[in-house]
Amino acid sequence: MNFLEALQSHSLHQPDQLALQVLSSEGGHWLTWSELWDAFQETVFVLQNLGVMRGNRIGILSENSLPWILLDLACHQLHAVSVPLNTQLSQSQLTEQLKHSGVSLLFTEALNLPLVDAEVGVPIVVTGGAVPESVNADLVIIGAWNSLVTASRMGRSAEIQNARWAVPASLPDRIASIVYTSGTTGEAKGVMLTEDNLVFNAEMALKRYQFDRSTHQFNFLPFFHAFGRTCDFYVWLLGGHQLTLASDRQAASHEVAQANPTHINGVPYFFEKLLILSQQNEVPTPALGERLIQINSGGATLMKSIFDGFTELDVAVLEGYGLTETSPVATLAGRDAIKYGSVGRALDQTEIKINSEGEVIIRGRHVCAGYYRNAQESDQLLSEGWLCTGDLGTLDQDGFLYLTGRKTELIVTSSGKNIWPQTIEQLLSSHEGIEQVMVVGDQQKFLTAIIVPNWEYFADSTDVSGTPEQWKDSPNVERWFQYLVDQCLENRAAYEQIGQLVLMSALWTSEAGQLTSKGTLRRGVIKAQLVDVLDRLYRG
Repeated sequence: MNFLEALQSHSLHQPDQLALQVLSSEGGHWLTWSELWDAFQETVFVLQNLGVMRGNRIGILSENSLPWILLDLACHQLHAVSVPLNTQLSQSQLTEQLKHSGVSLLFTEALNLPLVDAEVGVPIVVTGGAVPESVNADLVIIGAWNSLVTASRMGRSAEIQNARWAVPASLPDRIASIVYTSGTTGEAKGVMLTEDNLVFNAEMALKRYQFDRSTHQFNFLPFFHAFGRTCDFYVWLLGGHQLTLASDRQAASHEVAQANPTHINGVPYFFEKLLILSQQNEVPTPALGERLIQINSGGATLMKSIFDGFTELDVAVLEGYGLTETSPVATLAGRDAIKYGSVGRALDQTEIKINSEGEVIIRGRHVCAGYYRNAQESDQLLSEGWLCTGDLGTLDQDGFLYLTGRKTELIVTSSGKNIWPQTIEQLLSSHEGIEQVMVVGDQQKFLTAIIVPNWEYFADSTDVSGTPEQWKDSPNVERWFQYLVDQCLENRAAYEQIGQLVLMSALWTSEAGQLTSKGTLRRGVIKAQLVDVLDRLYRG
């Protein structure tokens, strides 16, 4: 059953069942499966009136919303190609992706209009918010979503209005979406995901989650990332249970209690925040709701304290792993099969191996069709049918996958010692006094830790006066942090110890280019920004 067949089935067999809740500052608004089907049909009419045809690339630059869901489903109906775009992109990054994908129509919220370069020339439909007076007059804005829906409805006869769309036959190999990866190095690439990639992956994830009609998911993960789109949007659609959309990502942790879900997909930072909120109450239910039985963490390493905190509350903690290129889920723990430190086992009908270089390789129906307009990278994507992930890992006797680092980030010291920087970084970042850290030292005699300290922690722990800008260059402050680092690594090998520190005064951000939109370190960018500092340090 594909996504549209699932939606149609729910609208026929449980038409009055509550399906989707959209939270806002005014509260929550529910739609039934029947209402959702009607809104979907309306959206298809609008896109047809706008001339959308099979194969057209349709851009969606928006936070999660009802229009986002409807537009994506309408693209499936018309066999158009949805191109979800990250709202946190810079204007130059967005321009590059709009041009590269060749979108013929862009749907966006009014607040994102300043990101759109008028020179791209793409026609724009505003899905929400008032168009500011200061907006570039050269933008090709063809209308607001609500007015287009109204015009479409008025232009149809009653017979057409009441007709039900026939769900088109599945085309498994059809390119259904182009999703741009942020990438930790180099330029972003457009991952081509087929209809079968997406449906199969959502089916297998749903099976591993063991959801039923009593499940209520809470969503804050953006749909422009594969994790949120597949594991929240598509899994919900196939499962036929309930989904609540947070009003925005910043407010999400405070809206869990209102939604009262049974399951949440998220990233470690969110779950840490949620756990802290729960611990501020005498009982945890005000922050977590009263029905939460399961969370699924992905995207980064989950700290043991978070795992233990939820486990003590009788909440099952699942961890998973995947890439945009795998639609994205490749491995996932099950409610009855959890091992801390592991990212779970391969989904059904998915093969995972560790090759001779220690790299995780994957084969399955959810592996993408390649990179859009990038034949060279596409040719290098698969090796004898296996996707080479670039991640290093091990498999235990039960098939649980443990990630140990990135193949391209392996540090080989001048003495030939192999070091996974993430291992050292995780130990250091677990200390309250360190906010962010990156370890370097490839082909060098010793390792250097570039650290963004928790300066509030430092100030509270010492009587040193000054500012972060003054402290970062102070030898005494450096010695203080060196002692902290040495304590964190006291159980590591001599060659894994940190020989030098570089202290930073401000956090790394995606806006400054040091992090991807997912929060992953852009190691090449950070090293390039500090090239002179590192050169002096290693030459000295």
